[in-house]
Amino acid sequence: MLKKWWHNTIGYQIYPKSFQDTNGDGIGDIRGVIRHLDDLQDLGINVIWLCPIYKSPMVDHGYDISDYDRIDPMFGTNEEMEELILEADKRGIKILMDLVVNHTSDQHEWFQKAMADPDSEYADYYIIKEGDGNNPPNNWRSIFGGSAWEKIGDTNKYYLHLFTKGQPDLNWENPKLREIIYDMVNRWLDMGLGGFRIDAISHLKKNFAYVNQPADGPDGLASAWDYFRNAKGLNVFLNELNEKTFKPHNALTIGEVDDVRPEELGEFIGDDGYFSTIFDFCHTQFHVKDKEWKDRPLEMIHELRERLFAKQDYAKGHGLMCNFTDNHDTSRSVERFIPEEYISFYSESLLASVNFFLRGIVFLYQGQEIGMRDYQKKSINEFLDLATFNNYNGYLLKGMTEEEALEKVNNECREHSRTPMQWNDRKNAGFTEGIPWFEVNPNYRRINYEAQKKDENSLLSYYKKMIALRKREDLEEAFIYGDTIPRYEDQDGIIAYERRYEGKRILAIHNCNAREIRLPLEDEIGEILLNNYEKLNVGEGNVVLSGFQSVITKLI
Repeated sequence: MLKKWWHNTIGYQIYPKSFQDTNGDGIGDIRGVIRHLDDLQDLGINVIWLCPIYKSPMVDHGYDISDYDRIDPMFGTNEEMEELILEADKRGIKILMDLVVNHTSDQHEWFQKAMADPDSEYADYYIIKEGDGNNPPNNWRSIFGGSAWEKIGDTNKYYLHLFTKGQPDLNWENPKLREIIYDMVNRWLDMGLGGFRIDAISHLKKNFAYVNQPADGPDGLASAWDYFRNAKGLNVFLNELNEKTFKPHNALTIGEVDDVRPEELGEFIGDDGYFSTIFDFCHTQFHVKDKEWKDRPLEMIHELRERLFAKQDYAKGHGLMCNFTDNHDTSRSVERFIPEEYISFYSESLLASVNFFLRGIVFLYQGQEIGMRDYQKKSINEFLDLATFNNYNGYLLKGMTEEEALEKVNNECREHSRTPMQWNDRKNAGFTEGIPWFEVNPNYRRINYEAQKKDENSLLSYYKKMIALRKREDLEEAFIYGDTIPRYEDQDGIIAYERRYEGKRILAIHNCNAREIRLPLEDEIGEILLNNYEKLNVGEGNVVLSGFQSVITKLI
């Protein structure tokens, strides 16, 4: 594997709308990100990924873009974006933006012209098909629920939208459209952007065999994933995108890709892959409150362990994956992986370090470093996201009661990650002087950045120690490139692995049990690099770990 500038990435994802408001309108903005660059530098991160800040009607919180070249006024100006890139660069931080090119907003100029004249060249920028009699072209279900087709006025034509009806899918079969997109991407990269996280990129290619599929729900629709996820021919588009934009700029690119077969991984993240790395979600779907796991938390840990190690194994020899637990499309990991009665500094710091020292690049999500929690709602009407309401109504269709549907939404809802950042214990957690666009979690008085910054034993301080360790000069390459060798796989509730690189051996042991556990030592422990307890109990040929103790140590 060729060594790249981004291999030492400690990334930090920002949901700008909820990060920091500086003008009192209750919405986070670019100037708010600039305000906290010193805090992020102090944390130790060197890459920031910004969720979409382009011009948008915000049907899907910015993932419906109406102008790719303009910053939405709610976030600031293009000039402020340039200032952010420059100020971040002064601190050794690269900025990534979200690239959303599977679809646009229905308010985009292209779509407006397409609707005004369905026979114009702009109509070919989108996927528009004749209906099947009085029905849509087929019974595909949108990823957000409901039909994936929307009728165009009084015609018998329909446009495809894999997400909301306000997000019509682009027609990547159109070479002219592709060139326009590439020009736009290059304009941002020429400005000094470090790269992109690429949204929904596995959906660019569609299988145009528009036949109905067997219905798989009471709505009579079908989730036809095989027809629009990693469809045959996707590689042509991804290769061209890389060759004409990313590769010439040596950009860091992170594809949002799920369901990649291990044997194809090298095509995505190899030295000549489409992207630098990918986000894959095989390890994020667990929830300790789900019926499957709530009485079997250790079994869930074992399944998690298996998936993490499998991912390490199939990525070996290809490239680096992203190590993450939280992002804007998940609920908070503290709630997902730790039973309520066991949430504490020890279990939170253990969870933090499980992924942190695996092979790959690291990404944090805003608020993760202080242990922000889900904000459980008492009514479905307290949520804002269209996807949340679609899921809720889907559960009702499947026969759940309103109470059961609300409980399930409260467990899995991605909106929990979008509550405003908790900076201090003052009004609105220091996020805004105005009325916040989304309600602040009331626990901000005890969980906030300012309090933890002053506490050497806080979760925030632990994150700083982890980041400093990963960047330690004599160990950095071992953490980035070293092999991952699972250890203690026969031990209940233990996630442990060794990292080996050029004679260096580092052991990471995480006791996911609430109780003390004794493990045999096969090697002699050397320098203790990180410990979430004050002491490590090492005896003759064994080590005793307290409940939720996490230790990173050299081996002799």
